[in-house]
Amino acid sequence: SVTGGAGFIGSHFARHLAVRGEEVVVLDKLTYAGNRANLEGVEHDFHHGDIADPDAVARAAEGCDAIVNFAAETHVDRSILEGGDFIETNVRGIHVLLGVAREIGARLLHVSTDEVYGDLPPGRSSREGDALEPSSPYSAAKAGGDLLVLAHVRTFGVDALITRGSNTCATSSRFAGLPA
Repeated sequence: SVTGGAGFIGSHFARHLAVRGEEVVVLDKLTYAGNRANLEGVEHDFHHGDIADPDAVARAAEGCDAIVNFAAETHVDRSILEGGDFIETNVRGIHVLLGVAREIGARLLHVSTDEVYGDLPPGRSSREGDALEPSSPYSAAKAGGDLLVLAHVRTFGVDALITRGSNTCATSSRFAGLPA
């Protein structure tokens, strides 16, 4: 299951899976960041729903052996203006995903952000072992979700990993001559 699979990065990942012949299930809330048009030409089973809704997640994850989570409230500026949605999706939603993954025995790949490390001096890149020092409600909520993943791995044995990408370009791939 690919959560946030109608968003920019998630839809590209779903497309990649489909090209490899994998069965693709997409769960997306279709907010400002998700668009069904991003999945045109991708063979998939679409579920409209929120990762903070246990029933929606359970329906989308039924029969899946892995969940890849791209779903998130994003953009630092939005989080500064109103942080509540960030807590709901980026913390509570992760808690729900972890519960379903644990219940069905699915692996979970949680896609996070390097923003959890906070501000870095010029010329320095973050490293996996760096301390989490979030500097906005967005990065604090993402760090909270990351910590929930780590706690579920340790406490419940959930098979989960976290990736923390850096500044993913959100311009359309159409400009690069790639399929959307």
